[in-house]
Formats: sequence, C-alpha cells, structure tokens
Amino acid sequence: MLLFAVIWLLAMTPAPGAEPHSGTKDTLEVSLLTCAPGSNVYELYGHTALRVRNTVSGEDMVFNYGIFDFRTPHFAWRFMMGRTDYILGAVPFSHFVLSYMKEGRSVEAQVLNLTPDECTRLSTSLAETFRKVCNEGWTYRYNFLYDNCTTRAIDEITRAVKGQVKWPSAERGKTFRGIINEHAAEASPWYRFGQDLILGAETDAPIGLRGQMFAPLYAARFADSASIITPDGQIRPLVKSKTMVAEFATHAEIRFPLSPMAACCLLLLLTIAVCTGEWHKGKIRHWFDNLLLLLMGSTGCIVALLFFLSEHPAVGSNALILLINPLPLVYLPWKIWRERHHRETYFTQIIAVLLCLFCASRLFIFQKFPAEIYVLALCLLVRVISETLFKKNITTSLS
Repeated sequence: MLLFAVIWLLAMTPAPGAEPHSGTKDTLEVSLLTCAPGSNVYELYGHTALRVRNTVSGEDMVFNYGIFDFRTPHFAWRFMMGRTDYILGAVPFSHFVLSYMKEGRSVEAQVLNLTPDECTRLSTSLAETFRKVCNEGWTYRYNFLYDNCTTRAIDEITRAVKGQVKWPSAERGKTFRGIINEHAAEASPWYRFGQDLILGAETDAPIGLRGQMFAPLYAARFADSASIITPDGQIRPLVKSKTMVAEFATHAEIRFPLSPMAACCLLLLLTIAVCTGEWHKGKIRHWFDNLLLLLMGSTGCIVALLFFLSEHPAVGSNALILLINPLPLVYLPWKIWRERHHRETYFTQIIAVLLCLFCASRLFIFQKFPAEIYVLALCLLVRVISETLFKKNITTSLS
C-alpha cells in the first residue's frame, strides 16, 4: 500500500520547482472528505481527509493527517499524556471508503472549486510531506483542539489557493466544551461526563471560526459557505459540488443502565439513608465515609495525572482538582488507623475545606462544571452537616 502511494505521488506531482506534468495539471480534482463520527472514543468527532483524483486516468488517492501507530512503544501511556505523534497517510480512495462503510459511517465529499494550478499546488504539498514521512519519518505532535486532521487539511487548502479564502462568520456562543459535548452526548452521556471531568476552564472561553473548525462537521459546514477571492477581485465559491459517497444512519447512543446523573442521585439518596440510619442507631458509619474518599481519590488520580503531566490542551486549567484530587487516598489510611484507635479523624473538617475551595473556585474561575458534580458535592455536604450535628448532639448529651 505504501509503495503504491509513493509511486502514485511521483507520477502525479512534479518535483519541487519543476513544471507540472502535461496531461496532469488540468485533470486533477481535489475534494474535502468529511467522515461521520464513530462509536469509539477517538472517533466521536468524525474525521477529515483530502481526496486527489485524476479525472482522466481514474487514479484516486486519499490523504489524511489522522494516522497513528498502535505499535509505538508505550502507546497507551503516550496517548493519555497527549504525546502521540501522527503522520500523513495515503490510501486509494476505494480502500478508504470501504473501511468506513464497514463501520457504518457516512462519508461526504465536497469537490473544491480550485484552479488547475491550485490543485497541482495542493497535491504537490501533500506529495512533499508524504515523501518526508517515507524518507525521514516525518511526524507532527497531535493536538485535538488546535492541530489535528481537520485543521491540517484546512491549512493545506488555504495555502494552495492563489488569493484568499473568505470564511463565513463563526457561530455565536460556541466553546470547545460545547462542541465536544455535542458529539460526546450523542454517543453516550458517560462519555460526556468523563470528558467534562477532565477538561478545564480553557474549553469554556468563546471561540472564533478557527477554533470551531477543529471539529470536522463544523469545518465542512463552514466550507459550504466559504468563497475564494482571487488577486484580481473575482469571487467564486470554495465548494463546487458535494455528494455522499457513503451514507448511513447516525450511530445509536451507547446505552448504560444508569446515566451519570441517575447514578449520582442514587448516591445522594444512599447518603441520606446512611445519615438517617446513623441517627437511629446512634453510631457513625465510617465505612461509608471511606467509600466516598476512595471514590473521590480514585477519580482524582486521573484528574491530577492529566492536570500536572499531560500535554493535552485544556486539562491543565481544570478547577475541579480543588475538589476531585488524590489527597483523599493519602488521607484514607491515616483516617482508618485513627478510627481503630478511637481517635478524632477530622473527616468533616477536611471535607469542609475541600467544599469551601470548590465554592471559591466558582467565584474566581469561569469553568462550567457538569451538573453531576454539584450532586456529588451535595453528598459530601450532607455528610459534613450530619456528622457535625451528630457529634454535637452526643457531646451535649454527655454534658
């Protein structure tokens, strides 16, 4: 496959500085391909690629900047830490479409209204980059918000145009988090909740056109309304025509027995039930506090790992770390030891401090927290109030 792509590129595009091959210059057609979202986490936002077709010979290739190698050493760790390097891949169009058809994912082709020179310039740029991939091991550090398969494809188109591309106005009120949630919520509310837990304040700032085009479906929509302004002032639409080369129904939402909100509400009800039982039995259920600490600390490990070590954008501005962090796991063994020796554990004081920090962050940091977090915070608040009053009642009774 790789050899076929190299041979095709050598035949279809001139060397840098050379004149375009006669018989090739006027027969190239370039399309922007937009692939529908899939069911896997890394497929939630869809995909973008560029198709270069020779309308006379029928040679037809697809190039995309979304290729990564699962065999890379420590791939899972590097992927989680945002240290994954991607390359420009090339495959025959028929293979590309077939792979998406097997997954039941639609593919839309927008034929670009480029001049022969612009088509040649774009295909030459792809050829030069692909040669670097083959000969020099060229890669780029993938950034899912600012430098991905879609932004790279848009940049290739913009550079190839002689003149400028006039894009439509950005959609008002859009944020990275909002666009991410549009896609994640369609797949599963748990995907949406998980991403909301790790994304920080950076994703809640309003974004313009360039920011919104990180998402393939948005980029395709903007391309429909874009136009090319030539140096002599002539205007033509960027997209000449479009067609669905593969069409399927939207992927169904992944069903779980409980939504994140339902699970959190059940935890709140359990918290209230435990507190009520404590007042009836006259004894604090330390095991329930330990369970809450274990839940907070385990989730906090992921939040903290991404906050401090990951190169992924936006995870380092996550104010949730004030409430959801690994400190409960550090505190838990000490708490259990003091319980067994019938000593004060300071549980209510420590949780109260975390809740105060959480509330203070709402005043000084603009970040949209998922609604489920407020329910979890309410669980902790109920425990703090109940145990404080319970201990005060015992002290009053003894005195």
